[in-house]
Amino acid sequence: MGGGSDELYRERYGTETLAMREATKDDLDAITRVIQAGFPDDPGCDYKFPYREEYADDFWKYTRRQYEEYLEQPEKFAFNVVTVTNEEAGLHDLPVAVGVWDTAVHIKAKGGDLYIDERRDGNKKHMKAYAAAMQRAFAKCFESYGEEQLHLWMLVTHPDFRRRGAATRLCNWGVDESARRGGWILTVMASPMGRKLYEELGYVFVGTDTARVDGEEEHVVIDALEKAF
Repeated sequence: MGGGSDELYRERYGTETLAMREATKDDLDAITRVIQAGFPDDPGCDYKFPYREEYADDFWKYTRRQYEEYLEQPEKFAFNVVTVTNEEAGLHDLPVAVGVWDTAVHIKAKGGDLYIDERRDGNKKHMKAYAAAMQRAFAKCFESYGEEQLHLWMLVTHPDFRRRGAATRLCNWGVDESARRGGWILTVMASPMGRKLYEELGYVFVGTDTARVDGEEEHVVIDALEKAF
Protein backbone atom coordinates (compact mmCIF):
# COMPACT_ATOMS: atom_id res chain seq x y z
CA MET A 1 0.00 0.00 0.00
CA GLY A 2 1.01 3.59 -0.51
CA GLY A 3 3.96 4.77 -2.51
CA GLY A 4 4.07 4.90 -6.27
CA SER A 5 5.89 7.46 -8.40
CA ASP A 6 4.20 10.48 -9.99
CA GLU A 7 4.72 8.92 -13.42
CA LEU A 8 2.38 6.08 -12.51
CA TYR A 9 -0.55 8.47 -12.42
CA ARG A 10 0.06 9.60 -15.96
CA GLU A 11 0.55 6.18 -17.58
CA ARG A 12 -2.89 4.57 -17.65
CA TYR A 13 -3.87 1.66 -19.83
CA GLY A 14 -5.63 -1.67 -19.52
CA THR A 15 -8.41 -2.38 -17.02
CA GLU A 16 -8.65 -0.24 -13.91
CA THR A 17 -10.55 -0.95 -10.72
CA LEU A 18 -11.44 1.80 -8.25
CA ALA A 19 -12.24 0.87 -4.65
CA MET A 20 -12.79 2.76 -1.41
CA ARG A 21 -11.31 1.76 1.93
CA GLU A 22 -10.00 3.20 5.18
CA ALA A 23 -6.65 4.95 4.95
CA THR A 24 -3.63 3.69 6.88
CA LYS A 25 -0.23 5.13 7.70
CA ASP A 26 1.22 2.98 4.94
CA ASP A 27 -0.66 5.27 2.53
CA LEU A 28 0.85 8.52 3.76
CA ASP A 29 3.31 9.09 0.91
CA ALA A 30 0.65 8.40 -1.71
CA ILE A 31 -1.87 10.58 0.14
CA THR A 32 0.65 13.42 0.25
CA ARG A 33 1.18 13.12 -3.51
CA VAL A 34 -2.59 13.32 -4.07
CA ILE A 35 -2.84 16.46 -1.93
CA GLN A 36 0.15 18.09 -3.60
CA ALA A 37 -1.27 17.41 -7.05
CA GLY A 38 -4.92 18.24 -6.38
CA PHE A 39 -5.04 20.85 -3.61
CA PRO A 40 -3.41 23.68 -5.66
CA ASP A 41 -6.59 23.86 -7.78
CA ASP A 42 -8.36 25.17 -4.68
CA PRO A 43 -7.92 28.98 -4.30
CA GLY A 44 -7.23 28.41 -0.60
CA CYS A 45 -3.96 26.66 -1.44
CA ASP A 46 -2.43 29.64 -3.25
CA TYR A 47 -3.73 31.93 -0.53
CA LYS A 48 -2.24 29.97 2.35
CA PHE A 49 0.84 28.42 0.73
CA PRO A 50 2.18 30.84 -1.91
CA TYR A 51 5.79 29.73 -1.39
CA ARG A 52 5.20 25.99 -1.76
CA GLU A 53 7.32 25.68 -4.90
CA GLU A 54 10.19 27.64 -3.42
CA TYR A 55 10.07 25.49 -0.26
CA ALA A 56 8.87 22.22 -1.75
CA ASP A 57 10.42 20.18 1.07
CA ASP A 58 8.35 22.05 3.65
CA PHE A 59 5.16 21.66 1.64
CA TRP A 60 5.75 17.92 1.46
CA LYS A 61 6.83 17.48 5.11
CA TYR A 62 4.05 19.47 6.76
CA THR A 63 1.33 18.21 4.44
CA ARG A 64 2.34 14.66 5.34
CA ARG A 65 2.35 15.49 9.05
CA GLN A 66 -1.10 17.09 8.78
CA TYR A 67 -2.65 13.92 7.34
CA GLU A 68 -0.77 11.75 9.77
CA GLU A 69 -2.48 13.74 12.55
CA TYR A 70 -5.88 12.88 11.08
CA LEU A 71 -5.01 9.19 11.04
CA GLU A 72 -3.94 9.38 14.68
CA GLN A 73 -7.39 10.60 15.78
CA PRO A 74 -9.90 7.89 14.78
CA GLU A 75 -12.21 9.06 17.58
CA LYS A 76 -12.69 12.29 15.61
CA PHE A 77 -11.85 11.69 11.96
CA ALA A 78 -13.02 9.06 9.48
CA PHE A 79 -10.26 8.93 6.86
CA ASN A 80 -10.98 7.11 3.60
CA VAL A 81 -9.20 6.77 0.29
CA VAL A 82 -10.27 5.67 -3.18
CA THR A 83 -7.57 3.50 -4.73
CA VAL A 84 -6.82 2.31 -8.23
CA THR A 85 -5.62 -1.12 -9.26
CA ASN A 86 -4.33 -1.58 -12.81
CA GLU A 87 -2.11 -4.60 -13.12
CA GLU A 88 -1.02 -3.74 -16.69
CA ALA A 89 0.22 -0.33 -15.49
CA GLY A 90 1.81 -1.70 -12.34
CA LEU A 91 -0.66 -0.02 -10.00
CA HIS A 92 -2.03 -1.90 -7.02
CA ASP A 93 -4.31 -0.37 -4.41
CA LEU A 94 -2.78 3.07 -4.97
CA PRO A 95 -4.67 6.00 -3.35
CA VAL A 96 -5.86 8.55 -5.92
CA ALA A 97 -8.50 10.40 -3.85
CA VAL A 98 -8.73 11.38 -0.20
CA GLY A 99 -11.73 12.10 2.01
CA VAL A 100 -11.61 13.12 5.67
CA TRP A 101 -14.85 13.44 7.68
CA ASP A 102 -15.12 14.99 11.13
CA THR A 103 -17.48 12.62 12.88
CA ALA A 104 -17.20 14.26 16.32
CA VAL A 105 -17.35 18.04 15.89
CA HIS A 106 -17.58 18.48 19.66
CA ILE A 107 -14.09 17.01 20.16
CA LYS A 108 -11.24 19.48 19.66
CA ALA A 109 -8.72 18.27 17.14
CA LYS A 110 -5.19 17.65 18.34
CA GLY A 111 -2.55 19.68 16.54
CA GLY A 112 -4.36 21.27 13.63
CA ASP A 113 -2.37 24.52 13.38
CA LEU A 114 -0.69 23.29 10.16
CA TYR A 115 2.69 23.96 11.81
CA ILE A 116 2.25 27.64 11.05
CA ASP A 117 5.28 28.77 13.07
CA GLU A 118 7.68 26.25 11.53
CA ARG A 119 6.97 26.09 7.82
CA ARG A 120 8.42 28.44 5.21
CA ASP A 121 5.99 27.64 2.38
CA GLY A 122 3.05 29.46 3.95
CA ASN A 123 1.89 33.03 4.47
CA LYS A 124 1.23 33.16 8.22
CA LYS A 125 -1.20 36.07 8.08
CA HIS A 126 -3.21 34.39 5.36
CA MET A 127 -3.22 31.06 7.18
CA LYS A 128 -4.59 32.74 10.30
CA ALA A 129 -7.19 34.72 8.32
CA TYR A 130 -8.34 31.56 6.55
CA ALA A 131 -8.67 29.60 9.80
CA ALA A 132 -10.62 32.46 11.37
CA ALA A 133 -13.00 32.62 8.40
CA MET A 134 -13.60 28.87 8.61
CA GLN A 135 -14.40 29.15 12.31
CA ARG A 136 -16.78 32.06 11.73
CA ALA A 137 -18.60 30.27 8.94
CA PHE A 138 -18.94 27.08 10.96
CA ALA A 139 -20.29 28.96 13.98
CA LYS A 140 -22.72 30.96 11.87
CA CYS A 141 -24.01 28.14 9.69
CA PHE A 142 -23.56 24.85 11.54
CA GLU A 143 -23.00 25.34 15.25
CA SER A 144 -26.75 25.20 15.96
CA TYR A 145 -26.82 21.55 14.82
CA GLY A 146 -24.66 20.55 17.76
CA GLU A 147 -22.99 17.16 17.75
CA GLU A 148 -25.39 15.46 15.33
CA GLN A 149 -23.58 16.38 12.13
CA LEU A 150 -20.88 14.90 9.95
CA HIS A 151 -18.56 17.59 8.63
CA LEU A 152 -16.56 16.94 5.47
CA TRP A 153 -13.12 18.21 6.43
CA MET A 154 -11.16 17.57 3.24
CA LEU A 155 -11.85 16.09 -0.20
CA VAL A 156 -9.13 15.93 -2.87
CA THR A 157 -8.77 13.83 -6.02
CA HIS A 158 -5.60 13.53 -8.06
CA PRO A 159 -6.20 15.48 -11.32
CA ASP A 160 -5.47 12.41 -13.45
CA PHE A 161 -8.37 10.54 -11.84
CA ARG A 162 -11.11 13.16 -11.71
CA ARG A 163 -14.59 12.74 -13.18
CA ARG A 164 -14.47 9.01 -12.53
CA GLY A 165 -16.66 8.92 -9.41
CA ALA A 166 -13.96 8.90 -6.73
CA ALA A 167 -15.10 12.10 -5.02
CA THR A 168 -18.72 10.97 -5.14
CA ARG A 169 -17.81 7.70 -3.41
CA LEU A 170 -16.04 9.57 -0.64
CA CYS A 171 -18.99 11.92 -0.22
CA ASN A 172 -21.45 9.02 -0.18
CA TRP A 173 -19.59 7.54 2.78
CA GLY A 174 -21.15 10.43 4.71
CA VAL A 175 -24.61 9.59 3.40
CA ASP A 176 -24.27 6.00 4.56
CA GLU A 177 -22.84 7.02 7.93
CA SER A 178 -25.62 9.56 8.40
CA ALA A 179 -28.21 6.84 7.85
CA ARG A 180 -26.42 4.59 10.32
CA ARG A 181 -26.58 7.36 12.93
CA GLY A 182 -30.25 8.12 12.37
CA GLY A 183 -30.10 10.89 9.81
CA TRP A 184 -27.38 13.26 10.96
CA ILE A 185 -26.98 16.38 8.81
CA LEU A 186 -23.97 16.61 6.46
CA THR A 187 -22.01 19.88 6.39
CA VAL A 188 -19.08 21.15 4.36
CA MET A 189 -17.04 24.29 3.65
CA ALA A 190 -16.36 24.61 -0.07
CA SER A 191 -14.30 26.53 -2.56
CA PRO A 192 -16.04 27.64 -5.77
CA MET A 193 -14.63 24.52 -7.46
CA GLY A 194 -15.96 22.18 -4.78
CA ARG A 195 -19.35 23.88 -4.44
CA LYS A 196 -20.45 22.66 -7.87
CA LEU A 197 -19.83 19.01 -6.94
CA TYR A 198 -21.64 19.29 -3.62
CA GLU A 199 -24.66 20.95 -5.18
CA GLU A 200 -24.82 18.14 -7.75
CA LEU A 201 -24.90 15.72 -4.80
CA GLY A 202 -27.85 17.49 -3.18
CA TYR A 203 -26.14 19.94 -0.83
CA VAL A 204 -27.65 23.41 -0.51
CA PHE A 205 -25.84 26.70 0.04
CA VAL A 206 -26.51 28.21 3.48
CA GLY A 207 -23.92 30.95 3.97
CA THR A 208 -20.48 32.32 3.26
CA ASP A 209 -17.47 34.06 4.77
CA THR A 210 -14.31 35.62 3.41
CA ALA A 211 -10.70 35.12 4.41
CA ARG A 212 -8.97 38.47 4.11
CA VAL A 213 -6.22 40.28 5.97
CA ASP A 214 -7.09 43.89 6.86
CA GLY A 215 -5.76 46.27 4.25
CA GLU A 216 -5.30 43.62 1.55
CA GLU A 217 -7.30 43.07 -1.63
CA GLU A 218 -6.36 39.38 -1.91
CA HIS A 219 -9.01 37.15 -0.38
CA VAL A 220 -10.70 33.76 -0.59
CA VAL A 221 -14.45 33.15 -0.41
CA ILE A 222 -15.56 30.15 1.65
CA ASP A 223 -19.07 28.77 1.06
CA ALA A 224 -21.01 26.69 3.59
CA LEU A 225 -23.32 23.94 2.33
CA GLU A 226 -25.41 21.27 4.02
CA LYS A 227 -27.42 18.19 3.16
CA ALA A 228 -30.31 17.18 5.40
CA PHE A 229 -32.27 13.92 5.45
